[in-house]
Order: sequence, then C-alpha cells, then structure tokens
Amino acid sequence: MKNLNDMLVFATVVEKGSFTAAALAYDLPKSNISRKITRLEQSLGARLLERSTRAQHLTEVGKVYYQHCLRIQEEMQSAELSVNTLMASPRGQLKICTSVAVGQGLLSPYLAGFKRLYPEVRLELNLSNRRVDLIEEGYDLTLRVGELEDSNLMAKKLCSRELYLYASPGYLTSVKMKAGDFHSPEQLANLDCLLMTNLDSKQQWQLYQGKKSARVEIQAAFCCDDFNVLCRLAQDDAGITVLPDYIGQQAVNQGTLVRILPQWRYKKADIYALYPSHKGAMPKLRALLDYLETCFKVKEP
Repeated sequence: MKNLNDMLVFATVVEKGSFTAAALAYDLPKSNISRKITRLEQSLGARLLERSTRAQHLTEVGKVYYQHCLRIQEEMQSAELSVNTLMASPRGQLKICTSVAVGQGLLSPYLAGFKRLYPEVRLELNLSNRRVDLIEEGYDLTLRVGELEDSNLMAKKLCSRELYLYASPGYLTSVKMKAGDFHSPEQLANLDCLLMTNLDSKQQWQLYQGKKSARVEIQAAFCCDDFNVLCRLAQDDAGITVLPDYIGQQAVNQGTLVRILPQWRYKKADIYALYPSHKGAMPKLRALLDYLETCFKVKEP
C-alpha cells in the first residue's frame, strides 16, 4: 500500500498533538511531515486535519480515518512482536520429510528427546521414498543419504554411517556356506546380491579394508530404493545385501541376519540435512540440526 507510511505519520501527528512533535519522533524536518499529510489528504480527496496557528483538530473524516490507522499500527506492532518472538526461541511447526529407512532407523529414535527439550516446537514427519520438492510442498527439512544432486537447497552434513554386508543363516545354508567361510570379496561373485538403487552400481560392489580396496563383479538378484525392504528380503533368504549399521545391527541382534566379511566394509554413507536457504535462520530449524548432529555423532561408529 503506497500510502501506508503516510498513514502511520498521520497517526503519529494525532498522537503527539502537533507536526513539530511528530517531526521529532521521526527525526525529520517539520516540512517533510507536512508534505506527507498533504499528500495523504490529496490521495483521499478529503481533509483530515483543520490547522490553525495555535492548534490542529481532526475533521469528522479524520476521526474515522485515525481509528483505522490505529488498527493498522497495532497490527504492524503485533506482527513485528510475533516475528521477534519466533526468532528469539525455537517454536512453531517444523515439517520434515525423509525416506522410510532413515526416518525409522535413524531419525525417529531422537525425536522424543528433541520434543522434551523444545516443547513449543510441533513436529510433522512424512516418510516417503519419492524425491520431495521441499519448497513446492512446504517442507522445512529433509534428510538424504549419499551423494547429493545439484540443487538450490542448503546442505549440512550431519554424520557418516558405515555400510556392511549381511545375509541370513538360511540363505548361507542354501548356498552351502557359513559366515566364517568368507575370506575374500571375490567369493561374492556368484551369489545373489540385493542392491540399493540409488547407492549401488548394478554390476559392481566396491569394498574397503583399511587402505585396501576390492572391486567385485556381482549378480543383481533384486534392486530397491529402500533399505528396510532390502533388509526384509535378506531376512527372507533372498541373498546378500549392503545395509547401514543402524538397520543391519538390529537384525543381527534379533538373530535374523549375520555379517559376512566383517573385516570389509562398503563405502561410508554421508547423511545430509537439506533445507531451503530462507529457512536457515529459523531457531526451530537450527535447534533441530544442532540436536541431530550431536545425537548422530555420539552414535557414530
């Protein structure tokens, strides 16, 4: 609204009782204040103030208009207070999206603790394996694993997690092997391998042991974009798969999977937080990022 500033000046003139006092409040020459009021009256086509050498009085139109100006002034002050309050401490809604595996295995164990620390932050978590457009769909944050595509989003690395090889006792029995029978990555070449679509090559696995590395030709029996599905397939004796430690170790503890070639590991997976640049200064987002970074590093192998 092009007259908004003039309206606020008019309200100040009425409040202070004179052009001189309003000029002092704005640190402007009295002539500037007078021009603003004249411009406002001309745009409205009505006189707001009756002026004399000794005093000024509101006209009937001026009295009505002044009440509207006061309400606008109060709304602006209220809006400024709301923004200052939001920027002073973490509060308000925080919308998060991430993959099912990351949400269930890595993120969800820490959300209750964050809520206890910041009870005025309302969390909304959506788990989906599709690539979400954060800005278009109104999300504040997503967590992604592995190499990042080019985008306009801000990225913060939270941690790195190890990925290891796992198979079920049932599958190993079916191929007449035991976990302890694996001594070399080359032994994987003729076995059924379950691949993560966005992480693996469909023909090779690159494994590491200290400074040594081995590139193994594999047979892709199944490809999927969800670690939880790959874990379930491995538990159902479908083959050997690569899983992040936060998923694979749970299955090992349950006795449904065992690690094979434990002295070897797959490449590390970096976990990134992505968020729109204009939301990076929000205390609620900064608080969650700092909290997750601390939690993940404590659990990092």
